[in-house]
Amino acid sequence: MREDMKYNPCYYQLRDYMVNTMQKIIAGNKTAQPHGVVFFGDSITEWNPIKTYYPEIVNKYNCGICGATSESLRWICDEAVIKYKPSVVVMLMGTNDLSNTDARSPRQIACNVKIIIELITKNLPGVKLLLMETLPCDEHREGKFAGKYMRSNGNICLLNREYQELTKQFTNVKIVHTYKAFWDENNKGIYKDFTTDGLHLTEKGYQCLADQLKPVLLDSIK
Repeated sequence: MREDMKYNPCYYQLRDYMVNTMQKIIAGNKTAQPHGVVFFGDSITEWNPIKTYYPEIVNKYNCGICGATSESLRWICDEAVIKYKPSVVVMLMGTNDLSNTDARSPRQIACNVKIIIELITKNLPGVKLLLMETLPCDEHREGKFAGKYMRSNGNICLLNREYQELTKQFTNVKIVHTYKAFWDENNKGIYKDFTTDGLHLTEKGYQCLADQLKPVLLDSIK
């Protein structure tokens, strides 16, 4: 993440707010009840009011980190997922990798996600993972037409295809199809009333996300 840096050729930088969130996540794993549900991802996860949308799940933990990429989520996977000892992990990530600093290809992002899946699976026998598709964006506000050249809905579709192939390699991973529910064919991007800024979600957007995820999630915790 560049912020005010004049020079930063694709080197990801942690920010103070990310470190603060990580410290809260680490503190949380000390008292977490095992066999719960961990939500793991970037800002769309961190800002998800999971208490509102998933009241049926007693032990649920939000381990989203604003600004996180698939690579930085690898670094915190033990503290943010494994030490919580969940039965189910919900993952949503990828859009920050398509920002200007990292500018990773869909294949590179999928390789990072595969490492995360392997880390979790091999450390938590019996765990189930739900990998949500990366959501579309408004390219004029938070995509290629706003100077974030790798973040296009075409690349997001390619990433979701990579996810689809990736899940075939694991018996404990399911993909949750979220992209189509957010795609506005008329505007060629995310529905305007689902987003605050072209990327992050409104209350209506989070409701839509829950509508896609909840049936799969509740079936996974039976």
